[in-house]
Amino acid sequence: MKSSVKMARLDTKMSLEDAAKNLGISAGYLSQIENGLRQVSSKRAEQIAQLYKKEKEEIFLASRYALREVSDKNSTKRAGA
Repeated sequence: MKSSVKMARLDTKMSLEDAAKNLGISAGYLSQIENGLRQVSSKRAEQIAQLYKKEKEEIFLASRYALREVSDKNSTKRAGA
């Protein structure tokens, strides 16, 4: 079964090498992303989605990339607390 990231690349008729070159990363690293062996930052996920003309949420699950957010200590109240 192909990943949604790989399918998005294939839909653009872009080779792994060309996509990686456009992203400024190695083909091996992009292959690892496509095969679920690497997590990516939200920024990198957005770059990949833009290259493939997709929305980030179409090809990445939230668990596939790490969002780095600064939380306000006053707004981190737990539900039911």
